[in-house]
Amino acid sequence: MKLAAIDIGSNSIKLVVAEAAAGGDSFAVLAREKEVVRLGHETLTRGLLSPGAIARAAETVGRFRAVAEARGSESVTAIATASMRAARNAADFVAEVERRTGVRVEVLSGEEEARLIGVASAHGCSGGLPLVNVDIGGGSTEVSLMRGGEARELSSVPLGAVGLTEKFIESDPPRRKELEALRDEVRSAFEPPAREMRGARWVRATGTSGTIIALGDVLRRRREAAGGEIPLWPLARLNKKLAGMTLAERRAVPGISAQRAEIVVAGGQILEGAMCALGINMLRTCDFALREGVVIDRLRRRGADV
Repeated sequence: MKLAAIDIGSNSIKLVVAEAAAGGDSFAVLAREKEVVRLGHETLTRGLLSPGAIARAAETVGRFRAVAEARGSESVTAIATASMRAARNAADFVAEVERRTGVRVEVLSGEEEARLIGVASAHGCSGGLPLVNVDIGGGSTEVSLMRGGEARELSSVPLGAVGLTEKFIESDPPRRKELEALRDEVRSAFEPPAREMRGARWVRATGTSGTIIALGDVLRRRREAAGGEIPLWPLARLNKKLAGMTLAERRAVPGISAQRAEIVVAGGQILEGAMCALGINMLRTCDFALREGVVIDRLRRRGADV
């Protein structure tokens, strides 16, 4: 069985095409695609998706469907996250994408998004150990506590790298007052999940999403951390350096793409704030995330129905 999942996020749209192994929820990845569309640009603050954003997203979904079908996929599942939850015209988006591409988009709740990301990180990166996972998106951040591959605590924090950048950062490089206001927002946002998870125990902490993987790559290149690891205090030092750079300087940092450079200051502050709030001194980056979680979830449902 071959299946595909399309993750329509606030910053980018991603595709994975997978072939299921015989039985269980294991699979081989046949193709991965990513397109930066920035649906969250202004949507997270204005609450409306622009016609241009809808058109860009529909074109990308249509192209990804073609890629999936060329790889022999029997089904295409599309899910949308924070931008759709924030948009008053989300129903128009869903209808337009389906009209243009034939793909029906499901808008996930924050808790369901956290669950699916947790399923992916537990499957791909836990080694069977209890774990806590942090995922930083463009419009929200999800925290998942997993044991035995099942969710125990789930939180969706309504702040992300795109939304915080647009809300707080106006100067280049950011001014001290802008950074202070951004950090205050992050600290306040993580108080509820920190209270809910007080006393929780895990053996491994992981981090998914492009922002976290990019930060881990920068630390590795700077020889401030082993590959795939993000220790808290080296991260804090890196965040301070990035916040003091202009956008052009950040774009020149090895490991940070030109597009990621626009939102990495906010993304780094979110990760640092999450680690401080949850008492995480070091986490490991994880390549599995929401789209892989959708695939695993579909395979498990298929197994339960057999």
